[in-house]
Amino acid sequence: MAFEQEAAYGAAQELESCTVSCVVTEDMLEKKLGCGDTDTYAIGMMVSLMEQAAKQLAEKYLPAGMTTIGVMMNATHVAPTVLGNEVRATATLLERGDGQFYFEIIASDNMGTIGEATHHRVAVSLDQFNEKAKKRGRLS
Repeated sequence: MAFEQEAAYGAAQELESCTVSCVVTEDMLEKKLGCGDTDTYAIGMMVSLMEQAAKQLAEKYLPAGMTTIGVMMNATHVAPTVLGNEVRATATLLERGDGQFYFEIIASDNMGTIGEATHHRVAVSLDQFNEKAKKRGRLS
C-alpha cells in the first residue's frame, strides 16, 4: 500500500517506509511472558518490532553520535499470531523536523494485519542520554 502526502509546494510525494520481520518463537508468546494465558504472539513483542522498524527508518536522518528514543506509542493488537508464523512491521514516516519523527506502523502476518500504531520518536545525543540514564541508577 503506497501512502502519499501533499508536499508544501503542492506535489504529491511517496512517503518512506521500512519493514522488519521476525518469526514467532516460544519466548514471544503471551503465556511464556506471563502477560496472558494464550499461546499467541504478545502485544509487547509486536510493539517492540514496530519500534525497530521506526528506529531503523529514522536513523538515516541522524548524524553520528545521535539516536532516537520512543516517547509515544498508541497501538492496537487486532488479530492473533501463532508460534512459527512470520510477523512483519512496516513503519511509514509521516512527518519529521526539529528532531521529531512521527510514524504510522502496520504489523502483519501471512493472514493480514495483526496490529496498527502511531509512534513518536525524538532524536537525542547518545552520550548525553546515557549519562542522564546513569544518574537515574542506584545510589551507592
